[in-house]
Amino acid sequence: MPRLALQNPSIAGASLGRIRPMILKGSQRGNGRKLAQHLLNDEDNDFVEVHEVSGFLSDDVTGAFMEIENIAKGTRCQQPYFAVALNPPMEASVTVDMFEDTADRIAKAQGLEGQPRVVVYHEKEGRRHAHAVWSRIDAETMTAKNLPHFKNKLQNLSRDLFFEHQWKLPPGLRDRSLKSPTNVTLAEWQAAKRRGKNAIDQKNLIRQCWASSTDKAGFETALNDHGYLLAKGDRRNSHIIVCHDGEIFAVSRATGLKAKQVRERLGETDQLQSVDDAKQIHIRDVRLQFANMAGETRDQLSRQRQKLDEERTSLIQKQRIERSALDNGQAERWKQESAERASRFKTGLSGFWQFLSARTEKSPTRMPKKPTKPCNATAPSVSSLLLTSSKSARSSTSKGKICASRRWGWFRTCALIGIG
Repeated sequence: MPRLALQNPSIAGASLGRIRPMILKGSQRGNGRKLAQHLLNDEDNDFVEVHEVSGFLSDDVTGAFMEIENIAKGTRCQQPYFAVALNPPMEASVTVDMFEDTADRIAKAQGLEGQPRVVVYHEKEGRRHAHAVWSRIDAETMTAKNLPHFKNKLQNLSRDLFFEHQWKLPPGLRDRSLKSPTNVTLAEWQAAKRRGKNAIDQKNLIRQCWASSTDKAGFETALNDHGYLLAKGDRRNSHIIVCHDGEIFAVSRATGLKAKQVRERLGETDQLQSVDDAKQIHIRDVRLQFANMAGETRDQLSRQRQKLDEERTSLIQKQRIERSALDNGQAERWKQESAERASRFKTGLSGFWQFLSARTEKSPTRMPKKPTKPCNATAPSVSSLLLTSSKSARSSTSKGKICASRRWGWFRTCALIGIG
């Protein structure tokens, strides 16, 4: 049997064992590529091990599932896979032989003996569980294996396994009426994970809203406080909860009650808004909140811009004073040095002779044409002053551009969602 071990120390999301205490959870499904990605996902699991790929030409999971899909194209079957998650209790220590025996018993109970299958082990936080996937397509008859009452068969097998291995039987397996109302399905868990939420926490919150209310008005008020709206579903007299992100929950499923019990407290759904109307209300609320935030942000950015303009004006004034002082100092120095150079020449006839003979008293061979030093030792030079001024101006301009960019970013976002 081909084996592949992948390791990733990162831990993200909950394992399927936290979804419900049943050891076996099965479903008929399609989309083999997505199923293969889930089975080989080494980001949400510490270890992934491909234990078995049997009955296929390919020796890898993705290739095996593509074979199933290609064969299924010759039939009318849209869900050629039967996938089962084998989740032992947290305290149980399950060997490979026990997993294999359970997979064989599942195949026998469902009439899938001899069908191609894939078995993959996942390990997370020291806990090991398995996924087994069978092909429903009979290659000889080109028909799909029918799986009547497969959920009941899996539940019965789960109960037998708990008795055989002397594991503590969950209340939901002893009596369906005792099962935890906060149990969530795989689809609910995956949907909540995509939204970055905890599905169990959401159910608990809805149950708290239900427990804290005695009538329809109280329940709606409690839901509104947490960003939920009560609406009517497509089915007759079905009460639906709409989350602010568009996700919907059935009240009966979220509370663990029967639809009749829900109707006794909430009444008929004729006066309730539709799911689409509730979603539009959420959209308007989000737009209003965004508009308020946009207005506050615009005011904040305007204040920042005003402060930057004041700093820029002060900086320009300071630089003008510094440059004026430098110009005045250099002009005074030029005047002094010009007078000093003129004093080296004689006047009258002797001065004329001095000019012709190119002689001066204590004069250098070449007179400087411009000042080479500042008028005092601490005064900055023109180049250094210009360099400092340029850096300060660029810094101020950069801050202004950043502020302006943020303002225009908010304007564009507001325009996209229809806020004036």
